[in-house]
Amino acid sequence: MTLANRITLARLVLIPLMAGLLFFYGPEREYLRTVALLVYAVASVSDFFDGYIARHWDQHSELGARLDPLADKLLVNLGYTFVAANPHFHPGIPLWFPPLLLLRDTWIIFGAIYILKTHGKIEAAARPLGKWMTALTMVTFIAALLALPWTTLLVYACVTVGFLSGFDYIAFGRRNLTAGGTP
Repeated sequence: MTLANRITLARLVLIPLMAGLLFFYGPEREYLRTVALLVYAVASVSDFFDGYIARHWDQHSELGARLDPLADKLLVNLGYTFVAANPHFHPGIPLWFPPLLLLRDTWIIFGAIYILKTHGKIEAAARPLGKWMTALTMVTFIAALLALPWTTLLVYACVTVGFLSGFDYIAFGRRNLTAGGTP
């Protein structure tokens, strides 16, 4: 097993820890918010390092290609779900926000599965708007954990960029498939 995959597995272990901290957070346990933020920061930084190591030390693997995006989606979607479900986070994340993020991700995944089934294996790089969406969801989550007053504004920015990037992925895929190329 490669070093990059070990880092990804460590990130997967951190996810239930972070979820538990968010679940048990309350005003009488304010320290759990800080610990959850630290766990999230370590998990996020580990995502950077596993990608860096995989690219620069040529540690690409089938396992890493599957585990890394799974770890990313679990970290974000479970984090948002537990913050939205815990009424002690204020300003918090609206209950409708995590399912909307999950719907966007599912939409993109089903599009990729459709292309795979109809056109075979493809190589698809992340789109610029998708990268902006990832960064914005990270910043928004951190803002919620820090109880920043502009968290709600960031949620609506995520919704906007999320829709735009979702449509961008679809348009990009269609353009490339109709042109005979690969997305």
